[in-house]
Amino acid sequence: MASSRTSLWGRTLVCHRHLVRQHQSSASRCALRRWSSSQATALAEPSDNSTQQHQSKQSSPLPPTSTIPSTPRQSDLGNRKVSSIGPSVKAKSSSFPLPVLFDKKASSLAAEIAEYPWLLSISPSRRARPTFWSALRDKHFLTVGTARARKHLNHPTYDFPDQFCEDVSIVTEELFKALSAPDRAGDEESLRTVMVKAVADRFAAGYRTLLSQGKRVEFLLNGKPKITVTGLHFTYGPYPAPTSGYVAQQWWSLIELVIPEEDSTFSSHPRQKEIMQRAMDDGVFFKVDVRVDLDVEFVVTDVKSDMPLIRDRRRRVELQFISPHFTPWDEVFELDAAGEWKLRWQWRISDVDWIVESMMPKVEPKHKIDWRAEKDA
Repeated sequence: MASSRTSLWGRTLVCHRHLVRQHQSSASRCALRRWSSSQATALAEPSDNSTQQHQSKQSSPLPPTSTIPSTPRQSDLGNRKVSSIGPSVKAKSSSFPLPVLFDKKASSLAAEIAEYPWLLSISPSRRARPTFWSALRDKHFLTVGTARARKHLNHPTYDFPDQFCEDVSIVTEELFKALSAPDRAGDEESLRTVMVKAVADRFAAGYRTLLSQGKRVEFLLNGKPKITVTGLHFTYGPYPAPTSGYVAQQWWSLIELVIPEEDSTFSSHPRQKEIMQRAMDDGVFFKVDVRVDLDVEFVVTDVKSDMPLIRDRRRRVELQFISPHFTPWDEVFELDAAGEWKLRWQWRISDVDWIVESMMPKVEPKHKIDWRAEKDA
């Protein structure tokens, strides 16, 4: 009897569970039919609010949580206008003055900086890269030229090139100070205390051009420059050279003679030495090529916003220094106030990164044009 009651109770429980499942399934189907009916009604007769939301979704091709690409798709381009972000968001223009670098109407900044003769760190050299044989030749001429310079600057207290490197290191520091000073950088006469006229004209003109465009130039030198002599060039003869009856004769890249035209041809070695000695008695000036290892930063600043447009750092600069013209009978050294012997004159810069050399025309070896002014010794 107990067993029959247990079996009946089990069948009753199973039937109850089956009825509960049918009821839940029927309720789910009814809810689904009601939701489908409401969606169909909404699509058939949309309200104003749903219409605005639908149009807003069509106007933005991506979901709100997606990142909008910076470049619009071709399908988005057309006659439609791009709406603002929202009615409560207003575009606010900045009162901060932007430099001309961000002005689309301004010309290329690189072209404007090109008016200034300073080379950037990414700019190619104005001099051709030396070959293997030219490097060997220049090394030989450096040895010969160093001995010749010691002969012309013969003094117990002046050791070339060590003392020379100390002297021109001071001139190099003065160069960057002059090019950064507003009262000197645009004045050729002020720059000629450290450089010759051909170089001063280029830097002063370039500075005035940039200043007229609202740009300011400054050089920031860190530490003391290290000087290394890389080449020498000697010019013998009268200076300034006579306007007629003389020619300039080039002996490789080491020596140039300004001699009478009748002495430009010779047929023997003793005659050659005689012409050379006569030119040396007329006087000499020489140029010294140097490699400067330093840490200098070239800064171009917008005058209105005081924002730097270019900050370019260089570790090496090629310079050339020139001596005045002097004869074997001129006093080259003098005592200073401290009783130390020093040169009576100061070395001046005759080229910066070979800008003057690149300006010189290509002429015949025996008829070289003198690019310097007569008083610019």
